[in-house]
Amino acid sequence: MSPINDSTDAYAQTRFPLHGRVQIVGEWPFLLNHAEGPFNKELVLALGQLLATQIPPLQAQGPWVLLAIIGYSTLATDEALDTFARMLQALSASGMAPRAVAHVTALEVEGAGLMDEAMARCFDAAGIPFASFREEPAARGWLEAQLACD
Repeated sequence: MSPINDSTDAYAQTRFPLHGRVQIVGEWPFLLNHAEGPFNKELVLALGQLLATQIPPLQAQGPWVLLAIIGYSTLATDEALDTFARMLQALSASGMAPRAVAHVTALEVEGAGLMDEAMARCFDAAGIPFASFREEPAARGWLEAQLACD
């Protein structure tokens, strides 16, 4: 399998511009997601396309987890959150969801802490374990513990 290193840049689907950007990098069993908001629905749709191309080969290797490092802004429109929740539910229903997801949002990021509850609801509705952190080492430790659970 070739290494994963892709972004939402090539997945714009509509005439409306993407607000935000997501770069994913494979670091088995982690999928690193470097995201910069604020986020709109069009970005979430592009993310869905990106993940649809990258998850199958990752999933074939076994259980994996997603670590999202949020930069610049964590804010998202209600429309983006609704679209994101539906995307997660579809991933879960198809058996392609990660074992768990952790978001890392440093305090200096715009809206740090404001979106944690909304994101937790999205993941909860899809049945995907989720936690928010302020520092990457704590998030990695939690994800490693989730991988160890069977």
